[in-house]
This record gives sequence, C-alpha cells and structure tokens, in this order.
Amino acid sequence: MFDSLKVDDKSGVPVWVQIRNYMIFLIRSGQLRPGDTLPTVRQLAVDLGVNYNTIHKVYQDLETDGLINSGRGRRSTIADIDRDSLDLPESPIDAVIEELVRVARESGITKQDVMTRVEEALANLG
Repeated sequence: MFDSLKVDDKSGVPVWVQIRNYMIFLIRSGQLRPGDTLPTVRQLAVDLGVNYNTIHKVYQDLETDGLINSGRGRRSTIADIDRDSLDLPESPIDAVIEELVRVARESGITKQDVMTRVEEALANLG
C-alpha cells in the first residue's frame, strides 16, 4: 500500500509531513479502513528508506489526532473515525505553512515575528 509513496527530500515539505499526509489520504480515500493494521515503525522506515524516528513521529502525530490506535507491544491500527471529516492541505506549501504555525505556537513566537521572518526569507529569494 505504501509502495506508491515516494518521499522527496528536496520538496520543501518535511519528510514526516509528506508521510503523514499520504497516510491521511489513504485513510480518507478508504484504502485504509478502521481496524486495518499498519506496518511496524521499523518496517515502514526500512521500506521508505527513512529514519526510524521519522516514522515514529508520524505514528505519534496520527495517534494524537485520533487517527490511529497504538500502544507499546501492539501493532498500530486505523481508528474508527469519520473519513469525510479529515482535512488535507491543498498543496505542499499549505503543509509547510501549517507546520510553521504549529512550531511557532509551540515556541511562543508572536504572529508579527513570524510574519517578519517570512517576509525576510522571501526578500532573500531575490
């Protein structure tokens, strides 16, 4: 099922966000259904050629969002959720913006400081 996922290190979207969004797509499209068992963190990391911690972060994030059920010593499964209520970013830039906002909130950075930094980064693009 994850064979068609190609992680792009150069896309500007963090790898874990790419994987997370792909898994949400699989859930939303019905390709992954409630109760389906996911690959182990280690196995998916090997299959995708990414670090174990990257997949662990994806699984933790999906569990926090209530999309999967997991626990020590048992396989992760898809939670019983309303697929239609899932919301995917519309583009890679939206995914990056969502992550920026999340990190800014967690770091206590003000909205004005974020905007200033984004404007400076855009100005440096030339």
